[in-house]
Amino acid sequence: MIATRLALRAERGFSMFLVIMAMLLTSMFIAAGFAAANGDLPISGVSKDRKITYAAAEAGLNFYLNHLQQDNDYWTKCDQVPAPNASENNPVNQQVDPGQPDTRRWRNLPGSAASQYTIELLHTKNYTKCETDPKKQDSIVDLATGTFKVRVTGRPTATSKQRRSIVATFRRKGFLNFIYFTDFETLDPQALSSKSARDTAQANCGDKYRSERAGNGCTEIQFVTGDELKGPVHTNDDNLLLCGSPVFGRSDRIDTVEVSDGAPGYVKNGSSCSATPTINTPTGKFSVNSAAMNMPTSNDQLSDVAENGGLSYSGKTIVRLKTGGLMDVTNYATGSPVTQTNVAWPLNGVLYVKNNGACTGEYPTAAKYTESVTCGNVYVSGTYSTSMTIAAANDVIIRPTSGGLLSNKSDDASITRQSTSDATLGLIANNFVRVAHMVTRESDGDCIGNVDTTNDPIVRNITIDAAILSLQHSFIVDNYECGRLGTLSVNGAIAQKYRGPVGTGSGANPSTGFLKDYEYDDRFRYRSPPYFLNPIDSAWDVIRSHEQVPAR
Repeated sequence: MIATRLALRAERGFSMFLVIMAMLLTSMFIAAGFAAANGDLPISGVSKDRKITYAAAEAGLNFYLNHLQQDNDYWTKCDQVPAPNASENNPVNQQVDPGQPDTRRWRNLPGSAASQYTIELLHTKNYTKCETDPKKQDSIVDLATGTFKVRVTGRPTATSKQRRSIVATFRRKGFLNFIYFTDFETLDPQALSSKSARDTAQANCGDKYRSERAGNGCTEIQFVTGDELKGPVHTNDDNLLLCGSPVFGRSDRIDTVEVSDGAPGYVKNGSSCSATPTINTPTGKFSVNSAAMNMPTSNDQLSDVAENGGLSYSGKTIVRLKTGGLMDVTNYATGSPVTQTNVAWPLNGVLYVKNNGACTGEYPTAAKYTESVTCGNVYVSGTYSTSMTIAAANDVIIRPTSGGLLSNKSDDASITRQSTSDATLGLIANNFVRVAHMVTRESDGDCIGNVDTTNDPIVRNITIDAAILSLQHSFIVDNYECGRLGTLSVNGAIAQKYRGPVGTGSGANPSTGFLKDYEYDDRFRYRSPPYFLNPIDSAWDVIRSHEQVPAR
C-alpha cells in the first residue's frame, strides 16, 4: 500500500506539463498567423490599388462613351473638346507614342480624392495624331469598318506608378449604316389612290411581313434589272422580291445585304421573272437571319431642338438651299406666302416645320401640290455647303422652286452638296419623303402623262445627296405610275418603314417613273447630320474592349 501511494505521488505535475506545451503550441500558431496576416497586408494593398486603378479606367471609358452618345461627332474634335468644368482638365489626349514625352492630362474621378483616368485617341497607321480637318477623318477612323479606338488608363493616385489600360473599339450600328433600309417590303397602304383601297391594304398588308401578308392581295415591290444599290442593304422583312438581275453592293467594299429570313434571301416575282442578283461585293452573298431593327415612330423631339437654337416654322414651307450657309425660305404661317432671302443656317443645324392647325394633306398617288397651307410640309431643293437636318411633322417634298414657289426660281429639283464641302444633310419626315412629279389625269383619275409647263417642268434626272428617313411611311416618287422620267440618284442613306415605289415595269426600261441608282455615302458609317440620330435608338457603342498589358 505504501509503495502504491509513493508511485501515484511521483506523477503529480504531469498534466501541467501538457498544458504548458499546449499553450506554447497555441502561441506559436498565433504568432505564425499574425506573421502571415501581416505579410498579406502589402499584397492586399496592391490588390486594392489594382481594382481601384481598373475602376478608374472604366470610368474614363464611360466618360468618353457618354459624351459620344450625346454628340455623335464628339470624336471629330479630337483632343479639342471642352473640359468637364472650369476647375478640371480635359482628359482627352492625342496618342502618346513610345519615345514621346508623356504630356497626358488626367482627371480625378468625381467623388474621389485620389484615383484618376486619362484618355488617348489612337491614330491610324498613316498618321501621327487625330486630325480635326474634315478631310483627314481617316486619321482616327478605319474607313473600311467605320470603327475607331481609344485607350483609357487609370491610376490610384496622382503619384502612384500603378497603371491599368483599356483599349476600346467604337462602332455605330443604325439606319445610317445602310444605303437602303426598310421595315416592310410592300407598298405603303397610304400610297394607294382610293380610301377603300387604303383601308383594305391597311387591314390586310399593313405592319405584316411577307409570310404574314402572302395571299392577301398586297402590292409587292420588286428590284429589277437596271436597279443598283451601291452599298449595304437591310430589310426587316423576310426577303427581297426580284425580277431580273439587280445589283447589290460595291466591288471595292464589304457591303452586307441583310434579310431576316433564311437562304437565299430573295424570291422571284412569278414564273415569268428570273432572279439572278449580282452581289457585287467581296462577301458575295446575302446575310440571312439578320436581327431586326425597330423603326422610331416620331421626330417630334426635333421640334424642341429647332426651337432652342435652330429654326422652327409652322405650316407649308419652301426652302431653297444655297452655299455659304444661306437659304431662301417661303412660309405660309399667315396663310399667304412670306419670302425671306439669304436666311442664315440654324445655329444648331436643325430646321423643323410644324403643322399649323388641321392638315388636309395629299396622297403621293394623287399629288397636285395644293394641300392645305396649314400642313407641316417642307419643300426642299438646292445646293448646300453646311451641315443641317430638315425635318417635317408631315412630309418632306423634293421639288423645283419654279412656278412662284420662290423669287429665286429654279427648274432643278436636285439636292446636292457643294463639291468642296464635307457637310452632311438629313431629311426626316414623320410621314412621307416625296420626290415631286406633277402629271395630268383624266376626270376618272387615269394618267395622261407628264406635265410640261413653266410651273412644273419635267425633271428627267434627280440627284439627292442626303440621309433620308421616313418614319411612318415611305421614300416615294409622286404619281410614280405616270410618265417616263429618268434616273433617281441618291448619294447617302435611305431608311423607310414601307417600300416606296419610284416607277413601274420591269427590266432596264421601266414603263413609268425612275430607275434607281443609289450609292452609299461611307461617311455615314461614322458621321451623321446634326441631331439626325436623336429620334433613332442608335448611337456609337463599344463593340469590343481589352486590357492592354503592360499598361501605358
